[in-house]
Amino acid sequence: MNAFDRIVANARSRKLCKDPDNGLIFGVCAGLGWWLGVKVWAVRLVALLALLIWTGPTIIAYLIAAMVLNKRPTARYDRYRWQEGRFGRDATW
Repeated sequence: MNAFDRIVANARSRKLCKDPDNGLIFGVCAGLGWWLGVKVWAVRLVALLALLIWTGPTIIAYLIAAMVLNKRPTARYDRYRWQEGRFGRDATW
């Protein structure tokens, strides 16, 4: 299974949503990275490049996604909630 097959499998098994707990602004890039199963920094890098090339459409698409997408239900999808301790929250075992 190559990388593209893994991305397609993750996208089919998960629902697209935003992740404000792990995001910087609204959590759109974090949610998109989680949905695709790729690192969030890679999605942010692509978003930054798109922002430099197509400023207006990228800002409009980001704001629409921030308004339309639902928040990610963390309790339903996360198996390893104890890792949240790394980000300043209390670790829950």
